[in-house]
Amino acid sequence: MKDSKSIISHLVQQPYMKKFKQVQCYDRLLCLLPKSLTAMIKFLYNKNETLFFVLNNPCAKMEFNYKQSLIKSLLSQIVLHFPECQCLHVKNIQCFVSNQLEEKIAPLVNPSMITYNERSDGTFDNRCSDEKLHALFEHIREEIQTQTC
Repeated sequence: MKDSKSIISHLVQQPYMKKFKQVQCYDRLLCLLPKSLTAMIKFLYNKNETLFFVLNNPCAKMEFNYKQSLIKSLLSQIVLHFPECQCLHVKNIQCFVSNQLEEKIAPLVNPSMITYNERSDGTFDNRCSDEKLHALFEHIREEIQTQTC
């Protein structure tokens, strides 16, 4: 019987999973880049043998142009060390700054402000024989009755 790792590796080898392999190789490239540069990269994609980096701000584009030779050398090293990254076929590298603003999704309700209505009216029989538990149940009954009124 096959284990999960071999099943996943078999699925990834299928032709329809080519994009998945590319994304894995892009992730490897991003892990090798300096932290200052990866923080400025929104995403990257490949089109017509050109690897496009979409950046956050214009300053990132300037720094990217300085580190372009580093990226090219890292790409060649990734292809050598990871044979599955042969699918990249990158000849050129370009970058541009996205002009679309990121949408910040605000929570609809503040979690600390969530309140629930008490569904009980506090009428129940307290048949507990232990004195501490009996007192605790009576305290709960009083709390429920003060909240519903």
